[in-house]
Amino acid sequence: MPRVFIGSICLLTAAGMWGGMYVVGKYALEYISPFVLLWLRYLIAFVILCICWFQKREPINRKDFPLIAWLGLMGYCVSNGGAFVGTYLSTAHMGVLISSASPAFTLVFACFFIKEKLTWKKLIAVVTSMYGLFLIIGYEENSRGHLIGNVILLAGAASWALYSVNVKSIGARYSSLTLTTFATGAALILITPAMLIDVEPKDFMNIQKPSILMGILYLSIIATAAAFFLWNKGMEMMEAGIGSMFYFFAPVIGGLLSWIFLKETISQSFMVGGLLIFMGMFVLISKKPQVWLKVKSKSKSIDY
Repeated sequence: MPRVFIGSICLLTAAGMWGGMYVVGKYALEYISPFVLLWLRYLIAFVILCICWFQKREPINRKDFPLIAWLGLMGYCVSNGGAFVGTYLSTAHMGVLISSASPAFTLVFACFFIKEKLTWKKLIAVVTSMYGLFLIIGYEENSRGHLIGNVILLAGAASWALYSVNVKSIGARYSSLTLTTFATGAALILITPAMLIDVEPKDFMNIQKPSILMGILYLSIIATAAAFFLWNKGMEMMEAGIGSMFYFFAPVIGGLLSWIFLKETISQSFMVGGLLIFMGMFVLISKKPQVWLKVKSKSKSIDY
């Protein structure tokens, strides 16, 4: 089975797990403070990942610890924290729209930092997908006065792009499990001060509710441990610019799950927008796109 296909499945599955996070997170955040929920998410995920990592105990070179801590800061703390705070200061529509713009940043960062080619095919794909996302989210008429929130959301989207590019650069040296485990541990340490400031007495009471506990377990095990592992694995097998495009599927899958479980209405613009996102991805993964493959301890590129 072609590794590009396996990588696509990994990235699409991760996006689907994050899409489910929209539904679960919407419910859980009504009872748990944002940074407390984020901290619990990383704590449980880190414990699960450590149990898996101790089966192999892949060592890490000391000189790579700063980069892994950087991954935890950018991909886990700034990206997720920026999405929480930015959406709170702006609007939900703008939150999803700007946060999901990270593939556009990734195309640019990959060009500058790891010398991936910025082709017309990639530009057409990202513009098509962004327009599809705009149709799904809709136009927010009353967006004035939300400048600070939108800037924070933009910073969060850029930080996720930096994470994706750096995962690509270090992925040849370590397994996805090792990277995910140590990056989650770094994020857990870095997010603790914000959690201590954000925690409220009601959080301790609400955590005991079975429905909230199940939501936290989903966010921790599925949407963090499993999703980040699959995302890192998929990014090893593909160009950062191409692989990041799968992030567009998160709001699409989130909308479908909201329709199924929350009985939310699916509009015609949602269906058209989702189709445009699929078309954008089809442009990239069809007609033999160039894909980066990890072969043993070094990477090389081949054509499909």
